[in-house]
Amino acid sequence: MTLRHPSVTEDEQRVKTPLILPPLPEIPTVNDLSFDFSSLIGASDVDQEKIQKRASNVMKLAQENEKLKAELKAMTDRLEAAERRRAQLKTKEQKIMEDPSS
Repeated sequence: MTLRHPSVTEDEQRVKTPLILPPLPEIPTVNDLSFDFSSLIGASDVDQEKIQKRASNVMKLAQENEKLKAELKAMTDRLEAAERRRAQLKTKEQKIMEDPSS
């Protein structure tokens, strides 16, 4: 039977006892931090060619996408200009119809 203060619960008593952990293993220090990822990737020449071709295709698609965006913007600008011109002509026509003597 252990003696303890009446206001100390069993959980508090367990918390107060020190926990002894085993020592951590030593981590070796390395002065050379250079690393060659090719050993992890293990990509062969054929894989490298496929990757290069895919990257080239992605670049071509990105360029084509930019070209199409520019064409779409130009078409939108022309359409908006035509709509403005139509509205101007309609307004002019209404003025002429209201006052035919001018």
